[in-house]
Formats: sequence, C-alpha cells, structure tokens
Amino acid sequence: MTPMADREYLRIDYVARTGSGRIIDTTDPDVAADSDLAELEASGPIVVVPGEGHLFAPVEAAIDDADPGRTVAVTVDPEDAFGTVVPEELVTLEAEAVAPENREPGTTVQLGGRRAVVEDVGDGTVTVDFNHPLAGVTLEYEIEILERLEGTETRAAGLATTHGLREAAVDYDPEADALTLRLPDSSPSSDRDARKRAYLEDVRRLLGIASVTVIEAYGSDAD
Repeated sequence: MTPMADREYLRIDYVARTGSGRIIDTTDPDVAADSDLAELEASGPIVVVPGEGHLFAPVEAAIDDADPGRTVAVTVDPEDAFGTVVPEELVTLEAEAVAPENREPGTTVQLGGRRAVVEDVGDGTVTVDFNHPLAGVTLEYEIEILERLEGTETRAAGLATTHGLREAAVDYDPEADALTLRLPDSSPSSDRDARKRAYLEDVRRLLGIASVTVIEAYGSDAD
C-alpha cells in the first residue's frame, strides 16, 4: 500500500455502461438526463483516491498512474463488479411473504432486510431473485482524468465531492492542523449525516488531520 502522504488524488469524470451499451452510472448530469437515469445523483466530477474503494478495484488500478488529460477505458468482469449470478438466490416463497401490492414481476421488494426483485407469481407462491440486478454483467468504464489534486485543503475539498457534499465549504489551518467543514442551510437528513460521517472518516484517515470541526445550519426557524 502506498504511504498516505504519497497517494494520488484524481479528479475524474466517468461513464459506466453494460456490454449492450446501456448506461448505468456516470458523473455527467447531461449524460444521466439523456439516459433517463433520474434516480442517479450525477452532479459533476468526483475525486478518487485509488486503492480506497471509491470505484471498482480494476478501475482504480487502471487510473492510478494515468496522467491528466487522458481517457482510460476499463472492462470490469462480473466478479469484480456486482458478482456472478448465484442460482440459490432465486427463491420461491409463500405468497404471504410479499405484500399484495408488490406481487408483480419486476417489482423491487425488501425481504428480511435484503433487496429482491419479483420474478414470477404463481398459485399461492412468489419467486424472488436476491441477486443484484447487475449480477453477471460485464461493465465498460470510460474515465477522463481531469487533474491531480495537491495540498491538504484542496484534497479535503475534493473528497467532499466524492461523498456528495458539493455545497460544503472547506477551510484548512495548517498551523493548527485543523479543518473546518461548513454545511449549508438544509433540513436534517439521515442521508447527509451518513455522507458526513464517511467524509470525516476519509479526511482523518487519508489526510491525517488532527482536528475537524463541522458547522451546520438547519433553517432560520430552527431552535
């Protein structure tokens, strides 16, 4: 493993497609809109630290030593992406296990804390597939290397984009080795809290910052 201080911090844009050409992920909002990926949070380039699992391992390995300005194409086999199809994950259950309104092929359901897709509805039974929808699918990534990030504050700000905190302001005091993260006015959100925790873990572990302060605003009417 490369020492933390020597790691690459790469700002990238990417598009991920299945072998048939269907776009399943991208950082480009225009591409997402054109591909009818309304549920995809594509809001621009992100920062990746190869080896940290921000993207699939083959993708990170391919861009680790890539120079800015390059576009890298990477094929990711199923076992390195969403896994191979496991036949045992196709399960037939009593119909009562699935709510009546969800007994329709193609419907996504939660069963026992796991995600599944309804495959078939029989006489008193429902067959569901617990495999990931992209299990067994080979992916094709096209990654554009935009720049390498240098300096603690620049890298800390870049990591905020990786964790979906694009509106955050990041200030770093090198003398105190202290970082301040300011999050804009918004309503309380468990999703933002999870993103914030992941971000704080990254900046402390990767950048070794001694002190991190988070300042949040939650509306002018908040107590």
